Amino acid sequence: MRILIADDDFNNRTVLQGMLTSYGDCDVVVTGKEAFEAFMMAHEEKQPYDLICLDIMMPVMDGNEALMSMRQYEEKIGLDIPTQGAKIMMTTALDHPRDIIKAFYKGGCTAYLTKPITKKALVEQLKDIGFLI
Repeated sequence: MRILIADDDFNNRTVLQGMLTSYGDCDVVVTGKEAFEAFMMAHEEKQPYDLICLDIMMPVMDGNEALMSMRQYEEKIGLDIPTQGAKIMMTTALDHPRDIIKAFYKGGCTAYLTKPITKKALVEQLKDIGFLI
């Protein structure tokens, strides 16, 4: 599995990478803009990411903007997002229902985890989205 982790906090990136390394190859970026650029490059190289973990509060381009840009790109290249699109998990400290609704219904995220993220919660989400049995 190819995994992209986007978070502007070093500790959060390191913790997520440590939890996910056993499930696949992890790339890490610091901003939403870098996440979107890595996402597009992976598609251009015909090796798209299977899982993308996006923080919402990041500099340059926030996670919601990156999420919407990724989904628009997938539509543009003709992917059926539910079956062929990347599984995008928001990994954020924001737990207000407004933020959750925005990520799911306006952005099209696959999963939503609030920080601090535990291994147990992450594994549950990976099971729910079909990566683990």
